Amino acid sequence: MLRRSLTAALAMLIWLVVGPIPSNASPSIQASPVHASSPFFRDHLGRVVFFHGVNAAWKLAPYYPPSELFGDARSYFDDRDARFLASAGFNHVRLGVFFAGVMPKPGHIDTSYLDHIATIVDMLGRRGIDVLLDFHQDVYNEEFDGEGFPNWAVITDGIPPTNCCGFPADYFTPAVSHAFDNFWLNRAHLQDLYAKGWVAVAKRFRDTKNVMGYDLFNEPWAGSQGATCVNVLVGCPVFENLFLQPFFEKVIAAIRTVDRRHIAFWESQLWSSAAGVQDWMGLLHPVRDPANDTGLSFHDYCTATLGLPEPVLRATDVACQLSETFTMQAHARAAARNDSAMLLSEFGASDDLVDIARVATLADQHMVSWDYWSYANWHDPTGNPPAEGMWRDDLDRPGSLKRSKALVLIRTYPQAVAGTPLSFAFHPERADRLFTLTYRTDPSIHVPTIVFVPVQWHYPNGYTVAVRGPARVVSGPNATRLELVNTGPGTVSVTVRRA
Repeated sequence: MLRRSLTAALAMLIWLVVGPIPSNASPSIQASPVHASSPFFRDHLGRVVFFHGVNAAWKLAPYYPPSELFGDARSYFDDRDARFLASAGFNHVRLGVFFAGVMPKPGHIDTSYLDHIATIVDMLGRRGIDVLLDFHQDVYNEEFDGEGFPNWAVITDGIPPTNCCGFPADYFTPAVSHAFDNFWLNRAHLQDLYAKGWVAVAKRFRDTKNVMGYDLFNEPWAGSQGATCVNVLVGCPVFENLFLQPFFEKVIAAIRTVDRRHIAFWESQLWSSAAGVQDWMGLLHPVRDPANDTGLSFHDYCTATLGLPEPVLRATDVACQLSETFTMQAHARAAARNDSAMLLSEFGASDDLVDIARVATLADQHMVSWDYWSYANWHDPTGNPPAEGMWRDDLDRPGSLKRSKALVLIRTYPQAVAGTPLSFAFHPERADRLFTLTYRTDPSIHVPTIVFVPVQWHYPNGYTVAVRGPARVVSGPNATRLELVNTGPGTVSVTVRRA
């Protein structure tokens, strides 16, 4: 408590001497790792922080994107992208890190691979962007037309692959189910080696300030139990509590031997993580973490139109509207049950702008941070290229930006709140681009509340601000970083409109 008071006092002294932070500076949430404080994330100064970001996962060997950062002429991800993301208010990237890249041979850590990932993380950090490292997998391994696990980790006991229908239907094939069963049973110490891979990653990034945390397993598949997990209300409580949760606790405990500073993110089984099925994680007891710093990484897609051509819009599907809302509510209950902060780490994956806007609005209503899937198409073997990305041509940036999609995703939102947020909402469909924020101040926090305002995208002639309650604006007119400082205890209401 004393340390926090001294930190706040020092921050206030700096503010009085040098004035407010320049409007083009990055949010000061990276001086120390962000921590989970259910249901929110908080920075080292006590502010509640929110993230809007994108997924960046190169699913093909060598499992990082060709880039001028590594001397490649055909560059798919470099500082151009970091500049664009920062200028558009994206302060977060969920970066794909693949077990196949980390541990290409049993027990052997490829430090060169981690160096490549670190180069990308550092590039994003220079632009004020936080990173969630994500052990990504989709249908386990290339043998099943997927990716994620190294070849040596595929144990099917002679069952041949019967890839028939692509992602995600190949999850149901016998060989894939058997490979996952062997993983959950820890055959050949697969889980222990997986945890060792995470320990190597955590040891490499434990002092990296813009690393937010570790997403421990993308969309866990329940193996032979998977087909029984589809029931929306029943879900898969046996698998989640007797297999999945102990696995996460094993990996978290291993990570905590080298890193107690970063958030450990768990995910529910695939159908609850991505398809609106009830989430029963933590039913017997909350997910155990020696550092008490866990987050729930979840996805919100509608599977009612899965596999249908893009013209069959999810935007007009009532089932999608219901399932997306149910998914958000189910995960909110699971996050509260496990004292975990919430991150909507995937949604979208299409050019269906009405559906994307609906989920983004739903996230605002629940005050949940998010990462859109996906920043680019990147020859995604298990995704939805070319519809999922923000670019028509991954190599023509910024010339091929899907501007209509960008206008949906680039939103006015609070990046840091010096108190407790009560509600916020952005209305891009309105002519005045109305944004509202209500929060209860914390008088002990003497650094600003920060609202990102995408002036060049939504407020070309500037904006007006109205503030009610104990706070005052300290940023300049039409700043992209609207800053307010608390002037006392109470509730603050902020309204932003087009000039």
